[in-house]
Amino acid sequence: MKSSTRPTRVGAEKNFFIKAEDFLEGARKEVNAHSNAAATLAVHAVISACDAMCAKFLQRKHAGADHMQAVEMLNELPIDKDEMRPKVRQASRVLSKKNIAEYEDRIIAKDEAYEMIRDAERFVEWVRKRTE
Repeated sequence: MKSSTRPTRVGAEKNFFIKAEDFLEGARKEVNAHSNAAATLAVHAVISACDAMCAKFLQRKHAGADHMQAVEMLNELPIDKDEMRPKVRQASRVLSKKNIAEYEDRIIAKDEAYEMIRDAERFVEWVRKRTE
């Protein structure tokens, strides 16, 4: 299935990164009281961070309904595959829980939300270094 994308303007990565940081900060604040909300915020932090990377290096971002394709777009970046592989895994682990956190009848446990936040933090930090 072909991924739907949308062009981005020069410098758009800055705003996508601000959103990623905002979502991540929200996840940290909510995790103890609202693990599902924190998990959802971690997911959106990763999506925004993917958008930042793609805007910076490809001048486009994912625009479809399947957010896992936003992570798959990372494989198109002009970055060494040995560096990219673990980052794609981190992002994929977080996004793999999106439906559970948002739509299914299973509750995200606090420990599970903490793991998602940890992966999101590492991914967002890598994006920060790559988009500065």
